[in-house]
Amino acid sequence: LSLERRIQISEMEKGENHWNWKGGRSTLQKQIRDSFQYRLWRSDVFTRDNFICSECGKRGYKLEAHHIKPFSIIIKEYKIKTIEEAIQCSELWNINNGITLCKNCHNKISHRRT
Repeated sequence: LSLERRIQISEMEKGENHWNWKGGRSTLQKQIRDSFQYRLWRSDVFTRDNFICSECGKRGYKLEAHHIKPFSIIIKEYKIKTIEEAIQCSELWNINNGITLCKNCHNKISHRRT
């Protein structure tokens, strides 16, 4: 396909025309995780931990930032309903509540919780 045609198809499948469109609303969790504040927190956690997984010691391999006190618990405790309220919640952004984990170790920790 030509570049023009690919662009045209892409434009036709945006917003309401996309198969997974749900009325233009993202979950609060997605809005928070897509925010600049979240990316900054994540970067600060990685930098503090020197880009090394806190569990297995791998460096720079598929890293994820993990909230020690679960993200969902903080949202419930503070009764956060909007992205603006989330941005104001200092506990969400405290790097001492975060650790660096590789994807494998993060999956193991997440499974232990459930």
